Amino acid sequence: MTFLFKVEEAFEIPGRGCVIVPAIDDGADFKIRARDAIHLRTPGGHTLNTQISSVEFVKRAVGPCRMAIWLPTDVQKKDVSKGTDVFLIQG
Repeated sequence: MTFLFKVEEAFEIPGRGCVIVPAIDDGADFKIRARDAIHLRTPGGHTLNTQISSVEFVKRAVGPCRMAIWLPTDVQKKDVSKGTDVFLIQG
């Protein structure tokens, strides 16, 4: 597994599911795409293997666009807290 990022924020959009916003350093360099397998490890030690549903960019009212990563509909916001480590599962 390769560490990708920590979750800066997680939220749900009714009908679409859970979205995570990564905390990315300026020098970060990684590639992800829909259907990539990922491993989530919360600060409390809970783990979950899932996949990326889609990667989009979100325009905020103030500030630059941010990457938003959609998770499958069976993953809920309560499963992904701020500070969760996200790893790419090498296949």
